[in-house]
Amino acid sequence: MRGYEPLETIGSAQGFHSVFVDAVRAHHWVYERYQMLHRNIELNSIMWYEQDGRVVGVLCDWDLAENKGTGGHRSNHQRKENSVAKSTTTELRATAEDQATEQARNLESAAPSNMATDSQCVVKPRYRTGTGPFMAMDLLRVSDPPIHKYRHDLESFFYAYIYFAATYNPDKQAFGYIEDWQRGSLVHIGHRKWDFLFEPQVRRRVAKAAHDTLKPLLAESTPLMNLLYQFGDIETDRAIITNLVNNPRMTPECKRAKIESLEKEREEKMSFSIFMELLGVPEEECVCT
Repeated sequence: MRGYEPLETIGSAQGFHSVFVDAVRAHHWVYERYQMLHRNIELNSIMWYEQDGRVVGVLCDWDLAENKGTGGHRSNHQRKENSVAKSTTTELRATAEDQATEQARNLESAAPSNMATDSQCVVKPRYRTGTGPFMAMDLLRVSDPPIHKYRHDLESFFYAYIYFAATYNPDKQAFGYIEDWQRGSLVHIGHRKWDFLFEPQVRRRVAKAAHDTLKPLLAESTPLMNLLYQFGDIETDRAIITNLVNNPRMTPECKRAKIESLEKEREEKMSFSIFMELLGVPEEECVCT
């Protein structure tokens, strides 16, 4: 079997960017071909190897992956210890007040299947999956978790890039921490990440601790900040929808139609094509001849 290198050894922003783009493309390919979502994108999920003088990114750790066509889980039971975020993978029901460090449960035996039989149709319960600092904002709320979507994985990729830019030390080949994202519960992590999305002074504080060679990645008008504002728009839309839900002055019919329209617009604000365009890279690898 081919040996893969941990992301800590990549050594440079340029190398990471190449590996990161490969991982995003691989994730999209798997989703398009097999309808599989990874559901635990984080820095430890991305590894690399070198081939013909080029670094190649690999997306690993598919043990919490879910088949969106059947709702079924796939597990290889070969998880490695999380050395980046110091908060273990979570697959939690109930609310986001649960501890972010709670161990994932084996749901293959505990959770009912959602596959319909001739006599009944069992609905599979929803779970929060991921590693707190990298999870999408929709999954970090007190309310019941939504269905895990493709754009949630893309949002996790975005936070992984932020985490790299803010904490990686290429001299020591090690990651540090965004302290505000290392909280005891998922809902608290969500509050701190909201601050990062919308408060420039919070972003400046995070960027100040970055390695000098990586600080340019976190500057304004960069691809990473283009992604930030796009995910910020998605989060803003969610607040508007919540306000509509709680508005007693609208009739139920008018409210439902407006919410459905806004939800559709919100979903259309992030896709693989939009993500890659904002990142400034082609959707497919360019092959030079």
